[in-house]
Amino acid sequence: MRPEMILHITRKEILSTLRDRRAIISNLLIPFLILPLVMLGLPVFLGGLFERESQTISEIAVVSLVNLPADLRQQLEAQNLAFSEVTDPFSVVESGDYQAAIAIEAGFAEALESGGKATLTLYSKRGNLRSELIASKVENAVRDYQQTIVAERLKAAGLDVAVLTPIELSAVDASSAAERASGSFGWLIPFFIVIWTLAGGQMTAIDATAGEKERGTLEVLLVSPVRRIEAVMGKFLATMLFGLTAALMAILGYVLGGTVMRRFFGAQLGDEGSEIVTLLGGSLSIDLISILLLIISSLLLAALIAALLIGITMFARSFREAQTYVAPLSFILIIPIVGLQFADFFSFSSLIYLIPILNTMLLMDEIVKGSIPLVPLLLTWGSSLGFAAIFLDFAYRSFKREDVLFRT
Repeated sequence: MRPEMILHITRKEILSTLRDRRAIISNLLIPFLILPLVMLGLPVFLGGLFERESQTISEIAVVSLVNLPADLRQQLEAQNLAFSEVTDPFSVVESGDYQAAIAIEAGFAEALESGGKATLTLYSKRGNLRSELIASKVENAVRDYQQTIVAERLKAAGLDVAVLTPIELSAVDASSAAERASGSFGWLIPFFIVIWTLAGGQMTAIDATAGEKERGTLEVLLVSPVRRIEAVMGKFLATMLFGLTAALMAILGYVLGGTVMRRFFGAQLGDEGSEIVTLLGGSLSIDLISILLLIISSLLLAALIAALLIGITMFARSFREAQTYVAPLSFILIIPIVGLQFADFFSFSSLIYLIPILNTMLLMDEIVKGSIPLVPLLLTWGSSLGFAAIFLDFAYRSFKREDVLFRT
């Protein structure tokens, strides 16, 4: 192979891709912006939403308002709740006329005063965020009211309230600083890196293979003094470069852009908003070694995906046909990504780090959480290199076949 010829092909494919402004947007701007927007913009939005909802007076439906004790009513009003009397609580919540409703049985107050037990039924829509928020206001009010009644009953019996809590539970968070900062949704970081590696490389791969067939320039390349292996390597390197660029911009967008956005919106977040930021991984902070490991993993991932893309799109007759070949890859990648969020529930064998792409997601998830496992690291990198070589060899063999190059 002649390196200068490979670089010439690589440069040609890069320039061809850059002529389309969409390539710059998809490879640079969107990956850079998407992670800060998702991981920090969403907490800012939700933080403001929760704060506004907590301060807003929410109207709930009540059956038999006359049976509502005055003390409980005060507790509910303290939660910024107002009341409207209805006869069918289930229907008004189901229809969306009210987000929550309560039904109070007759003799509710009398049962409590006599030391008995009373029933209050709460209606809400599970899975409806606003309905659950308003229902939580009701639950908080009922809990406070119940504690008041319990305290009064214990006092009347000559007992201290502390008799109900003989054990004081003290919880200590044993997770590392990186694990706490990565949040419950930290798995989204490897998700976006993998997705944008695929998205960044596919445009170049399609243009360099099916695009050349469609334009009729592939024949010119074949009759030029360029060896088949050099042509494949040039197209592979260009595809890998764009895939890696998108991955690096995703990493940079979170590490750098996320910090800027957090500082910018920090003043707008209350305590609840800050908890949401942590939950979603918005306070992620990783060291230089972790960033370097993410970059190396992204490089190997980009090589694997680039070789795979070149091998697949080589069989397409047109740009549109190549897109139909590549589209299923995105859906295939979603399956392990969805499973990644439940990774804490499973014990994985080291052999799982031999499965291409999935191993990179798992490894990146570990790196983000501050763990650098040596064996999974070596297995993942070795597996990525091995599969990249296999896919690249497949692409080269396909490029040597006339029935693949000149499909009609």
